[in-house]
Amino acid sequence: MPVSARRLIASALAAGALLVAGVLLAGCSSVATTDPASAQFRKHPEPVWRGHLLAGDPAVIRDGDRLLMYYTALTLGETDDDFAVLIGVAESADGIAWIFAKPVDDDNPESVALQNDEEAWDRILETSFVVRVEDEFLMYYTGYSEEVDGVTTIVAEGKIGVARSADGLSFERFREEPVLLPDAAYDSDGLFSPSVVRHDGDLHLIYAGWSLGLYGYGLFGATSPDGTAWTKEGDLLLRSSDVSWSIDNPREAEIVKAPGGASYYLFFTCDVEENLSAIGVARSAHPFGPWEVFPRPVVTATHDWEESGLVAPAVLIEDGLVRIWYMAETGGFSEFYIGYAEMDYPLDW
Repeated sequence: MPVSARRLIASALAAGALLVAGVLLAGCSSVATTDPASAQFRKHPEPVWRGHLLAGDPAVIRDGDRLLMYYTALTLGETDDDFAVLIGVAESADGIAWIFAKPVDDDNPESVALQNDEEAWDRILETSFVVRVEDEFLMYYTGYSEEVDGVTTIVAEGKIGVARSADGLSFERFREEPVLLPDAAYDSDGLFSPSVVRHDGDLHLIYAGWSLGLYGYGLFGATSPDGTAWTKEGDLLLRSSDVSWSIDNPREAEIVKAPGGASYYLFFTCDVEENLSAIGVARSAHPFGPWEVFPRPVVTATHDWEESGLVAPAVLIEDGLVRIWYMAETGGFSEFYIGYAEMDYPLDW
């Protein structure tokens, strides 16, 4: 989701001391709260990860016996202008108790999977997604500068880049330029929240495209044979009219292949009312639809720390469960954390 870097800094300054003190949330190891307005996901009562100063936009993959979570993170220097918005990484055995995935040192308290580039198009990083392609990990991420041509923008003209890693912990860029640009009418104001799945030999990518003069925002697709050269599809994948409980087009989505590979699930963000978002799900035989949409949200806000809603789902289907990590907003997007919910699989549909 496009997030102003200034807002990230203000959030971190306001809440930083509390976040540093409360990273692991000891004693909150069970999934307790059932959401009565949704499809009966069982929700963890507290955030499961807060990072060093903040954590948002989760992406979760399984790596053997552990889980790896990639998230939007922030570190501060000596002044407000000295900051880095980058991609952090945490690890967990159970998906609830997380730790920084690499040793933390005094110079960089975050566990950094991909560092921002102060001199390039991706000075600010967010909304990453990691997928295994053959013997390496590929990270797709949104990068942008806080300003465009010297002007601070509402939507930051995000571009999608790619980096790779042998171990899933330290990623390096292998292309200087983005792999997807805001070069169409429907995404002219920015590309965010990539999610990738393989189908019929090609990679299929779904992203949130922003065009303030056209759709506002919506979900769009692109395909690639190799993960670097992408062709946009151009059609809006899911409209607000397809989601009976939503007041806007779906955004910030994750595409997940069903066990057995016969269908796909699309978990997405929508607003249920102004400044309150929830997570929905749809299914299809193809990554780009057409979609059958579940008739109500699957996870909604029920806790104080979710008061502005839930966005950016990250999903695994494993061991008879649908497991979903999400970014929870509070204070009108001034603070955010990562929460967790789960539900028995298959879904009661």
